[in-house]
Amino acid sequence: MDEQVKQIIANVLNVDLNVITAELSSGDIPEWDSVGNLAIISTLEQELGIEFPLEDLFDLNSVRALIDEVNKIKND
Repeated sequence: MDEQVKQIIANVLNVDLNVITAELSSGDIPEWDSVGNLAIISTLEQELGIEFPLEDLFDLNSVRALIDEVNKIKND
């Protein structure tokens, strides 16, 4: 699942997959601005068939946070 999340983020931001590391956060690269973050969240929800809790959306601003939240939702 981790690699799938990274691939989706890379596709949304239109950057090379090698740029997407667990440590990467919004603002670390120009492509990942507030609009990019919304696009990532929306695309993850659509492609993975999940829905992020509204109260968690502001915390989903890094690759690690997104991966952890996806895994949490998928395992519940």
